[in-house]
This record gives sequence, structure tokens and C-alpha cells, in this order.
Amino acid sequence: MGPLYDAVGVGMWAYSNAAFKVVALGPRRFRLEPRTLIVSTHRRETDVPVIAPLLYFGGQLWRYRDERMSFAARDDMFLPGFFAGFPPNLSARARRLLFPIGVRRFLPRVQVYPISSASVARAGELLRSRPDSVLEDMVPGTLTEAFRSRARDHSLPLPQRSGDVLRGEYADLLWLPVTREEMPELDGFWGARAATAAADFRGLVGLVRAGGSLLVFPEGRPSPDGEIGPLRRGLAALVRRARPSWFLPVAPAYDPLRRGRTRVVVTVGPRVEPPAEDVEAATLELLRLATPLTCGQYVAHELLSGRDPDAEGLEHAVDDARSEQRPVDPELLDPTQRRIRLVEAMAVAERRPGELPALAREYASARGT
Repeated sequence: MGPLYDAVGVGMWAYSNAAFKVVALGPRRFRLEPRTLIVSTHRRETDVPVIAPLLYFGGQLWRYRDERMSFAARDDMFLPGFFAGFPPNLSARARRLLFPIGVRRFLPRVQVYPISSASVARAGELLRSRPDSVLEDMVPGTLTEAFRSRARDHSLPLPQRSGDVLRGEYADLLWLPVTREEMPELDGFWGARAATAAADFRGLVGLVRAGGSLLVFPEGRPSPDGEIGPLRRGLAALVRRARPSWFLPVAPAYDPLRRGRTRVVVTVGPRVEPPAEDVEAATLELLRLATPLTCGQYVAHELLSGRDPDAEGLEHAVDDARSEQRPVDPELLDPTQRRIRLVEAMAVAERRPGELPALAREYASARGT
């Protein structure tokens, strides 16, 4: 496990620093104490390669191997064809080539463990469970029609059975979520799914109780609109059953309103004692207070509120954040640099208006408004 864990840590560092300008707020060196639950906001799919190297190098995990953190990961990473089904905008040829590739056997070797839902599964999971069943009996009608439409578009045989669509051309459709409410008649499948989810949960509880550190994203998925929260059910049960000694809050904030690489400001810590009651609400407040203020957030919020961003307003935003003990992008602490960033962000905002809604919502959500 050691060499592979180290290689992944270094590889994620290389990727994140090539793709982004990463700025860490918090101690340069720290120790991951036993039974630490690392709780992080979930902004983008790139959060793990951005966050993990800061924890790997900050905690000196290449040296203190007994303190290496584990990761609670979406269970679909463990399914065949993840690289073909999960990424958007792949060509049919790329999906065919990637479909046979899986990483399931490697993930436990780098301390990545699944966390499942008892009531939501990927379409491919239902179809693989009964490959000889009639397609319409295994997935909702809209998805059945999507499979057949794809077949017509690519001159493939019209699928009739579940097994007919277990191929790369359909990989993105196989990754669509299906809920128990949509297919309630598949009791056997959902019963097994619930048992798997319970076993996954017990595994995470046991890991923390045995002294391990665990990184979780309580929101469950990247925020679709910039809002911090809501948190998925289960965090309170994990805290109650696992009894962590510490919470370590982590919060990345992406600022794409700049020339060149997107800047990512990441708060790491300080550690605090776990909430004694109302765990979800207390954790959500902790994550909001850990979310850094960026220039992009302020500019987006002002523009979408119908106001012209100005240096005085940005200064007030910085002062408000500091008075509330919320972190601030270091670029905004110097008046000269702050003015430069404001001009740059406003210019980039004109070219990238699609970035504004999520940034504005993140700004308001971090302030609790």
C-alpha cells in the first residue's frame, strides 16, 4: 500500500498544481490525530486532487504512515466502466475504449472505501443484476427510450434485454441514477442494496473507531448551484457510532474570474471537537465559516444584484469576513493587490457570465444569507 499511496499523493499534487493555482490557508505542518473526521465542502469533482495533497504533505503522511487518512468515496467509482460512464462530453469511441477499464481493485490499496445509498443506484447496477430480463422491467420508461434512441443514433441493434446495453456506447446512460421510488417492484435488488449500504457504513465506523482518520464530503455531491449544503442524512449517525475525537474542517473556494488558471483557496483546519448535538446544523455552520472569501464571489454577487463592484465594497466584504473570523484569499488583504484583482475579475466576468450564479450563491451562502 505504501508506494502506491505515496504515488497517488504526489500525482494528485502534480495534477492540481498544473490545473489550478492552489493556495492553502492554515498550518503548513500538522499531525492527523487518531480518530479525526475530516469534513469538507464539495465544490467540484476536482476537490479530491486539490484537497488530498494539502493533507498528505501538510500531515507528512509519507513519514507518519500510521496516520494516513482514508476516503469515503461515491460507490460508483467501484463499478466497471467508471471512466467511460462518469465523465461528461466523451465521444462514443472514447466510451467504448474506456468501458472495460475499472479501478475497483486498486481503491482499497489507497484507502478509498465506498459509501452507498440504500435507495439510489446507477442504472447499470440494476441492469447487471438481471442481464436476461426485459429492458423495460429494469429501468424507468424514459431511460428505456433513451437506450433505444442511442441505438438508432449509432446504428446498433435495438436493445430488448438488460444485457444488450451493457456496452461502452451506453456508458453515460448506465451512470444515470435510478431511485427505489422509480422502480419499487425490484424488491430483491433494493433489499440487497440496503444490506450493502449498511455494510459500507459499518466499515467506515469501524475504521474511525480503530483510530483512523477519514475524509468525508457531507454534502454528498458537488454543489450544483454554489450553495453550501444541504448535508446528506447519515453524518449524525456516523458521528454517534464512530465517536471521532476531532473534526478537521476543510473548504475549497474556486475563483475562475481571473486570467490563466483558476485560483483555488483552501482552508484546512483548525481542528475542533465534534458537535455534541444537532450535528448536521453545527457541521454546516462550521463549513460555512471555513469557506474563504474570494474576489470572484464578491464580483459575481454584486453584478447579479444589479450593482457595480467597487474597491470600497470589496474592502467592506473583507472586513466583514475577518470580523466573523472567516478566511480571506490573501490577495485581498493588500489594498493595491485588491484593486488589481477587482479590475481583473470584472473584465473576466464579461467573458464568462456562466460562472457568476454559482459564485454569487457561494458568497451569500458562506455569509448565511
